Amino acid sequence: MASFDRFEDMCDLRLKPKILRNLLSEYVPNEKQPLTNFLSLSKVVSNIATHKLLSESPLASVDQKHQALSKSAVDDWVDRLLALVSSDMPDKCWVGICLMGVTCQECSSERFISSYSVWFNSLLSHLKNPASSRIVRVASCTSISDLLTRLSRFSNTKKDAASHAAKVILPIIKLLEEDSSEALWEGIVHLLSTIVILFPASFLSNYDKVEDAIASKIFSAKTSSNMLKKFAHFLALLPKAKGTEGSWSLMMQKLLISINVHLNNFFQGLEEETKGTKAIQRLTPPGKDSPLPLGGQNGGLDDAAWNSEQLIVSRVSALMLSSSTMLTSLYKSKIDIPVGSLLSLVERVLAVNGSLPRAMSPFMTGIQQELVCAELPTLHSSALELLRATIKSIRSQLLPYAASVVRLVSNYFRKCSLPELRIKLYSITTTLLKSMGIGMAMQLAQDVVTNASADLDPRSVEGFDAVSSKNMSLTNGAVPQACSKKRKHSTNSGVEADNSAFEVRVPHNHSSSPITLKIASLEALETLLTIGGAFGSDSWRERVDNLLMTTATNACEGRWANSETYHFFPNKSTTDLVEFQLAALRAFLASLVSPSRVRPAFLAEGLELFRTGKLQAGMKVAGFCAQALMSLEVVIHPRALPLDGLPSLSNWFPGSNSLASQQHNNPNLNNLNGIAHDGDDLCNRWLAKADVPSNNAIQKTLETTLPSQETKRLKLGNDLTTVASLSVEDHTDMVASENVQQGDVPVKVSEESLGQVSDKDAMAPQDGYQVVSGTQKGEDIAVTDDLMEEAPIGKKIESLSESDDDSIPSIKETDFDPSSDSDIES
Repeated sequence: MASFDRFEDMCDLRLKPKILRNLLSEYVPNEKQPLTNFLSLSKVVSNIATHKLLSESPLASVDQKHQALSKSAVDDWVDRLLALVSSDMPDKCWVGICLMGVTCQECSSERFISSYSVWFNSLLSHLKNPASSRIVRVASCTSISDLLTRLSRFSNTKKDAASHAAKVILPIIKLLEEDSSEALWEGIVHLLSTIVILFPASFLSNYDKVEDAIASKIFSAKTSSNMLKKFAHFLALLPKAKGTEGSWSLMMQKLLISINVHLNNFFQGLEEETKGTKAIQRLTPPGKDSPLPLGGQNGGLDDAAWNSEQLIVSRVSALMLSSSTMLTSLYKSKIDIPVGSLLSLVERVLAVNGSLPRAMSPFMTGIQQELVCAELPTLHSSALELLRATIKSIRSQLLPYAASVVRLVSNYFRKCSLPELRIKLYSITTTLLKSMGIGMAMQLAQDVVTNASADLDPRSVEGFDAVSSKNMSLTNGAVPQACSKKRKHSTNSGVEADNSAFEVRVPHNHSSSPITLKIASLEALETLLTIGGAFGSDSWRERVDNLLMTTATNACEGRWANSETYHFFPNKSTTDLVEFQLAALRAFLASLVSPSRVRPAFLAEGLELFRTGKLQAGMKVAGFCAQALMSLEVVIHPRALPLDGLPSLSNWFPGSNSLASQQHNNPNLNNLNGIAHDGDDLCNRWLAKADVPSNNAIQKTLETTLPSQETKRLKLGNDLTTVASLSVEDHTDMVASENVQQGDVPVKVSEESLGQVSDKDAMAPQDGYQVVSGTQKGEDIAVTDDLMEEAPIGKKIESLSESDDDSIPSIKETDFDPSSDSDIES
């Protein structure tokens, strides 16, 4: 009876040759067997990658017999593939080429070094052969890309690899010009992107030919929108072939000129004729000749395309996408970004909204205006993406152009009503706040709060049930309504009366804003609180806190994001409500822990909401609620605040010099020092929400919180009933000290935005406030336990939406880092 081989487990190396031979006999056809099932190739590729069948790297414990079996199985595999690649039947040839690309990725280093030249010539022959079928050429482009990618990881084959890559460029450029198949175009662009990233020197002799070929496809009327994006990505990578600053600047200049040439044709009758001429003149350096636009003398325009608004917009969008990709990609050399020209282009596009100037009305028909207005949203979206890429590329160096950007964003906020464009505008605002810091936050605060309040209307959320009337009553005063020419005199007081002053040209929105727009507005508010929460003036900070508390409550009340509750919303996915609740909770947490000059107004509501979410919500929301409770623990119990360094003790008890010495080194204590000053508006806010303790309570607190030695010293010569309050004159010194602390802010801030202390604020306590007996006459400072037990601690919340949805090249340079592969050889 024959004996059977026993294997240790599924990872036994002796299994590899047997599995490979089984795949070869069952799924890979030979010259006589036809290919019956194309889907079986996916099983072959999966097993090769899972079991590493082509690695040929047995351990030392495996004997020579099994090593020979493994090598023999791989030899048979390679011989079968080479036979299929040279087959005259297109289907079999296609199978061999596809599996050859997998072999280039999975085989051992020794076999690849010894065989890559033969494999490359076999694949290249199909690109040069006019008789090759289209599917064979597409597969050849993909497999050659895999071979060159693997070849770039070996340090001792760089010259040979660059030589092989140079042999590919002319054949595929010829195919690009002759063939009209987008499947083949996609394979060619992928192969060209691989070469320009891994072997840029291969393009030097054919740089202009490649640029002209790609530009002709971008300006072709037969190119689809999907392929336009791919061509635009490669065009942005092309300057890396030369790697110089001049090549990048020249390409950017050509792109901007071509865009303005197309806009001159598209905006005829919608803007002044001189705008297009001035825009192109600004792109020409002084004393130098203007280069030709991309695509030739007319910038890619032809007579057949002049009346096609859709075609022009698709071209302009592709060119703007290429410019955005160039701005956000990394280059070896330093580059000079034409920020002024980019901002002028964006401003020119966003200024056109489809309305006809009076002087231009007779020169455009209603049908032409209709076609232009139908394409304007796409054009505005591309311009906003270009603006965001510009901001991300230079970040804080945008300061010389900050005023222009603020004016551009503010003006477009007022007239933008489409949800998709408003989402992009919120994303741009978030990027601006993160890049420019507190100065930009103070400039854009009013616009962000106004528009976010309008978009976060709690009366309806698209796709979900309307909130209850109970929640409506909480936010009627917190959400500004669209302004109207006639305003009714409000009979309400308090917050509703203040809201009338906040109604400033908010664009009309739909009755139910998309949930994605609400999420974008919440992320913008969260970033605003994180960056500029400490400088939030009375005009918006209190309103934002109220709005975020109401939005989070409405988003979570009665429908925590559990999958079991979604049978009531068959038209909406679980992800929508989960993301909306997370965005609302993040923004609400930012309002509670962000730096503020007053105590959090809705701390109790926040604790209750996060505790409930931790217990009832789904895994993702509950996890965030648990983290939020951990963050709020510092606000509830400020353990980091030293008990022997309370800022007010040095003023209440002149003998406590040791406490005053601790104050200078602790910035948090210096900030708290302004709370107890006479006439300070901050003091009135704190005292309006606090109960005034008795003298016995103060004495008891001091004895229990301070060290015994300090307590004894405070009792000597000091009586709690004769504590002297700070005078009004001392308040001026306090304001001066605060200004010194704010001197680190790099952006100048006007005194009006920071808030000034008026004579009304410096008066005695508010009406209805009673001072406990035992203090001096005229004293308006009340010492509370809250000053000693808790202090507002600011915690910066990082936004989880950085998402940058920016387009990136299909192949990254980091994918081909020689140091990251184990196949590197000296």
